[in-house]
Amino acid sequence: MDIRQLRYFTAIVEEGTLTGAARRLNMTQPPLTAQLRLLEEELKCPLFTRDGKRLHLTEAGHHFYERAQRILGMCDAAVTEMADFQEGAMGTLRIGVISSVKDQLFPRWICCFWKKYPNIRYEIYSANTYQLLEQLQNGQIDLALVRTPFSKTQMDILYIKKEPFLAIGHSSFFPCHKESALTVKDLENTPLILYRRWEEMLKMRFETEGISPRILCCNDDAQTTLALASLGMGVGLLPASGAPESLPSQASLEIELRFLKEKNLYSQIALVCRKKSQLPNSARLFWEMIEGWKSSGYH
Repeated sequence: MDIRQLRYFTAIVEEGTLTGAARRLNMTQPPLTAQLRLLEEELKCPLFTRDGKRLHLTEAGHHFYERAQRILGMCDAAVTEMADFQEGAMGTLRIGVISSVKDQLFPRWICCFWKKYPNIRYEIYSANTYQLLEQLQNGQIDLALVRTPFSKTQMDILYIKKEPFLAIGHSSFFPCHKESALTVKDLENTPLILYRRWEEMLKMRFETEGISPRILCCNDDAQTTLALASLGMGVGLLPASGAPESLPSQASLEIELRFLKEKNLYSQIALVCRKKSQLPNSARLFWEMIEGWKSSGYH
């Protein structure tokens, strides 16, 4: 098995047909078919099922595709880094960002960084906290902006900002006194929409008040929570920076944002790396910028 075969395989997955993959790779179909057959023989399992000309991944194929993406990502990162050294550039910032940070805070941070270091290039990955930590460990990225809670073993961590939770939803779900903060008791019997990572934490907080939360939907990103809450399905619970800068406009719905005044309900944004002392130049500069902001109280 070699890198070329992995590139062939990922092209087939993403195009869905051998013909499309061959066109994308600028080669003819027979050698591509032969390489796929050799790969399946080496792995001793089929990677695709066939439906006419369409190819569909088997369970083993799905697993191998994830591995292939990681390996190719690391290879591409190494090539980019070597090109930066050759060209005398300041490097490439390879950073992962969670969804609840990338739409508001992160663009401002990265723009400030770009103004200070205009020659740095960027590879930005979006995923959830656990996926980004895995990408960090396998070397696909150098830094990750994530949220607590997460396992803190064998990483350097810079805690940036502690945030309360917000509730977003149609006004009919909330007590009539506007602008007031809420407690979990105010949300008793309210259909809740929340990010799966915080399900247990929220359940525990409700249960300490003797309340069984009515969880309508668990999902894996801030955008889904916001979208469903904005359509009136229920009340979305998410950290403060995950909320939109302006409330969505719905002709028949009055959408509100309310803070939760529960001291034990919060999340921290954190910048993490495997080892700060081994960061490449671009990542070290970004870390130092965020560290300086934290010291000065600016976010």
